[in-house]
Amino acid sequence: MKKVLSLAAAGLLAAGAAQAGTLTVANSDITLYGGVSASYDWQSSDHIAGGSGFNKDNFHVSTFAIGLMKKADANSPIGFNAAFASFQVPTVLASPRVVNTPPLIASGSTSTFAPWLAYVTIAPVEGLSIDAGLLWNKFGEAPLTILNRHYTRGILFTGHPVVYAGARANYDAGIAQVYVGYNQGGGLRQGSTATYGYNPSDAVEAGIVFNLSDFVGFGSKVSLHTYNEAKGRDLYVLCTKVDLGFVKAGLEFDYTRLDDEADRSNLKASGAHQPFGYNAGADNSAWGIALNLDFDFLNAQVANVTVPIRIEYVDNGSSSGSDIWGSGIYLTGEGSTWSFTVTPTYKPTKNTFARVELAYIYTNAYFAPTNQKVFTDDKGNAKDNRTVLAFEAGFLF
Repeated sequence: MKKVLSLAAAGLLAAGAAQAGTLTVANSDITLYGGVSASYDWQSSDHIAGGSGFNKDNFHVSTFAIGLMKKADANSPIGFNAAFASFQVPTVLASPRVVNTPPLIASGSTSTFAPWLAYVTIAPVEGLSIDAGLLWNKFGEAPLTILNRHYTRGILFTGHPVVYAGARANYDAGIAQVYVGYNQGGGLRQGSTATYGYNPSDAVEAGIVFNLSDFVGFGSKVSLHTYNEAKGRDLYVLCTKVDLGFVKAGLEFDYTRLDDEADRSNLKASGAHQPFGYNAGADNSAWGIALNLDFDFLNAQVANVTVPIRIEYVDNGSSSGSDIWGSGIYLTGEGSTWSFTVTPTYKPTKNTFARVELAYIYTNAYFAPTNQKVFTDDKGNAKDNRTVLAFEAGFLF
């Protein structure tokens, strides 16, 4: 689970920013940051949205990103953060080709080298800042592989917004940090076509982050978030995180409900854009939970190795008849789905890494008469599970 608020405050590559260089331009100190990673992955099957006949193994330039950042402060109340990137979005549920063909992200294909984060910050008074431009959501995993503990993104990531144009106000009250924002839609599952988008006209967001120990004397870091779209999803997220020394533990709980215009049981009348069409018996909500464990032997001074583990469970709701897609909020099919991911990572230096990963997902969605399942192998055979084996090496600057 990525650190909440870290991306907006510290730049696109939070891990790399600490190693970044400083440029002096027009009497201003500007931070240069970025990263490059290459990967190889093998998959036993892929999501049926991508069809059959795919390559089971692939080489990728999984990330190439470069950015500039100037923090706003009392002496210079206007700053900026801008990053160009080309990257792959491998998920435990589907390969990068499913994400990008056709694009599930409203901003376009992630393999296009383009600005994927670009905003101006105004900090008029101490503790208050306003960001306006191209923003990322403040919860869950980051879009780029090199910003996450794992190579693949989890199931919950596939139900989140990703990048959108808008404005956000942030306030640090000391014992808590809060934010509110408005944007014009975007993110995952919000492409311009009726096949893959809800097409919301706008959205509002809000959140708070605090340490429970500051209020009751004990407890972990807690964050609460909401992201509500007009004619789309209403998403509510609870995150907790605790550092136990050699192991860090994080828990994320998501609940999503569809507005009437995106509810599959209402689409026959409204004609709204929902990727799985009309089903009178479809639920209009889904929930999921992710447990993240990071065994950090580097901090424990045992070895330059970390072993992150991610365990997820999602209930996507049900649907009637031969339909297997439940609420349609996740691409997991109806009913329950679970995944397990483990990613042993070697870090020879603070800004370099090499990792291997095993990711597995199983979904119960299955309709016997047509043998319809969520996954298919490269020969077109229906599958109820997917395994990914991957290797990635990266350098951050």
